[in-house]
Amino acid sequence: MYEQIYNYRKELQTLGYSKSVSESYPKYVKYFLEFTQETPQNISEDHIKIYHEYLQEKPNQRRKGKLSESYIHSQEIGIKLFFDYLERIDHIKQNPFTLKLKSPKNEIRNILSKEEIKILYKDCESLEETVILHLCYGCGLRRNEAQNLNTKDIHFEQKMLYVRKGKGKKRRAIPITEAIAEDFRKYQVYRNKDQDEEAFLINNQGKRMTGGRIYIIFKNLLKRTNSQLKTDNICLHSLRHSIATHLLENDMSIEMVRDFLGHSQLSTTQIYTRINQLNMR
Repeated sequence: MYEQIYNYRKELQTLGYSKSVSESYPKYVKYFLEFTQETPQNISEDHIKIYHEYLQEKPNQRRKGKLSESYIHSQEIGIKLFFDYLERIDHIKQNPFTLKLKSPKNEIRNILSKEEIKILYKDCESLEETVILHLCYGCGLRRNEAQNLNTKDIHFEQKMLYVRKGKGKKRRAIPITEAIAEDFRKYQVYRNKDQDEEAFLINNQGKRMTGGRIYIIFKNLLKRTNSQLKTDNICLHSLRHSIATHLLENDMSIEMVRDFLGHSQLSTTQIYTRINQLNMR
C-alpha cells in the first residue's frame, strides 16, 4: 500500500502538480486507506461513500465546527486521482471512485442562476454588500482573497484587479467591468476616511475586514432574499462556482476560466465543466 502511495506522489510530481498538492494528496489517500483498513484493490464505492459521510461529521481540530466543504472536496479529488492512476497502470480492474458523492450533484444545487444573482444585487441595502458581491461573484475571488485585497491592487484606468496572494501563492489579474469599477470607486471614497489602512475592505473600526465578517454580511443578504431564491444550501463560495459556470455557459474557454479562478491545475477547473454540461442538460 505504502509503495503505491509513494509511486502516486512521484506520478503527481512528474505530471507537474504543485509541491503542496504532491504532498497533501498522498496523505489524503493514506488517511482513507487507514480508515477503511482495506487494500486499494478491495476498495468499493461503498467504502468511499462511508468515508465521505465520516468526513462530513468529523470535527475540525483547528477551529470549532466541522471540516470545510473545500477541504473535503480536496480529499476526494486526491483519492480519485489515486484510483485513476492505479487504473491507468492496470493495478486495479475497476475504478471504484465516482464524482457522484459531492460533485457534481450537490455542486449543481449550490449554483445560483443569473436571475438569482440579479435578485441578490437588487436586494443589496448597502454599497458594502454590493462590493462584496462584485468581489466574490463578479471577480470570482475566494473569501481570503477578498479579505487580503488592498486598495493598490485595483487599477481603475486599466480596469484590472490584481490578486497578489492567491491560493498556492498564485498571482493573477482579473478584468473588471465599468459598472464594477464605478462601485469600487464609490466604496474607495467611503473607505478613504481611514487613510492609513491599506486594506480595500474595512470594518466599522476602519481596520481590515475579516473573512468572518465578509461571510456574515453575505449571510445577512441571503436572509433577506431567501424566499425569492430557488437554490438551496448557498454559501459564499457558491458565488465563485456560479460565475465560473456562467462564464462557461457564455462560451469562455476552460483555460481562460482556469486563469480567471486562479486554479493551478486544469483538472480542478474541469469540475466546473461537468457542472456546466449537466446544467445544460
